Amino acid sequence: MEKKRVSVQIEGRSYSLITTDDEKYVQKVASEVVSHIRKAAQSTKQLDTRDCAVLAALNFCDDRNKAIKKNKDYVEKADKIIQQTNDLNKLCKEYREKLTEAMNDNTRLTMNNKDLEKRIAVLRHEVEQLKSKLESAEKDEKDDSQNSQPEKEVAPKEKKTSVAKNVKTEHPKEIPVNVLSNEAKKTEEELRNEELLGYVPMTQFSLFDEDKK
Repeated sequence: MEKKRVSVQIEGRSYSLITTDDEKYVQKVASEVVSHIRKAAQSTKQLDTRDCAVLAALNFCDDRNKAIKKNKDYVEKADKIIQQTNDLNKLCKEYREKLTEAMNDNTRLTMNNKDLEKRIAVLRHEVEQLKSKLESAEKDEKDDSQNSQPEKEVAPKEKKTSVAKNVKTEHPKEIPVNVLSNEAKKTEEELRNEELLGYVPMTQFSLFDEDKK
């Protein structure tokens, strides 16, 4: 900015100041200096104007140093607050990441839970079907056992009759012993006479001895 000359009046004396600030601002600063000089003069009436100006300058410096220190304290507190805020933001970021991970895990577990519930429902349905099939099979087996019980009672009779038939068929009728003995008793003469008369002796066969016919 362009520098300019500003003239101010302090306790009856004119001062020419070269500054880049606005003239109104410079006049305001000069008015504050006059106010502090007069305040210092009122506190000690024995001091002249120059001493009052020096005292006012000392007060300015004191206020300035205290303001700087206070400002420094404020800056340090602000830095601490900023550091704490950064730490809190870092913790918030970590917690946010953990929360996101937990939400993802929760979503994944919820989906797995739903899948397991579906599988359990399918398995339960299959178990019910197997139970019904098993009960139906047991009922059919029971009915078959009840229906087959009378047949078992009749079967032995038929088996006995068939065995009896087999016994009858397997054992041929025996030739009486007396018939054989009578034929043996015939003499040669009787046999010759029977031949002359044209008698042909008949041989008895068993009805079941088909191979000897």
